[in-house]
Amino acid sequence: MGHGAKMKVNPRSAFWVLSVLGLVLVNSVAGEVTAAGSPGPAVLGRTLFLNNCAHCHAEDATGDEGPDLHGLHQSDKWIARRIQKGVKGEMTAFGEKFSEADVKALIAYLRTLK
Repeated sequence: MGHGAKMKVNPRSAFWVLSVLGLVLVNSVAGEVTAAGSPGPAVLGRTLFLNNCAHCHAEDATGDEGPDLHGLHQSDKWIARRIQKGVKGEMTAFGEKFSEADVKALIAYLRTLK
C-alpha cells in the first residue's frame, strides 16, 4: 500500500478480534489468566480449595463442617496463619502440605468469594 492508501477492514472480523482481546483482558484482570497464558493464582487456589478444603467448607465455600468463607474481612496474614497452623480440634493444619505460593493462591481464591 502506498502512502495515504486506506485499508479496508471487514467489520465482522474486527468484531471477533476485539471480542477475543476483550475476553483475554477481562480474564487477566480477574486473575484467571496471566500474561503468559497460564492460570492465575485465583484459579490455582480454587483447584487447591476443591481438592483440600471443600470437604469441610463445601464446594461453593458456603460452609458445612467448616465456616462459610465468603466475604472474609481478616488480613491475608491472618488467613495464611490459619491455613498453615489450623485450629486444634477444628481445622487441619496445612503448613507442611502447602507451599507459600499455594497459600497465596488459596487466599487469592478466597478474595474472589463475595
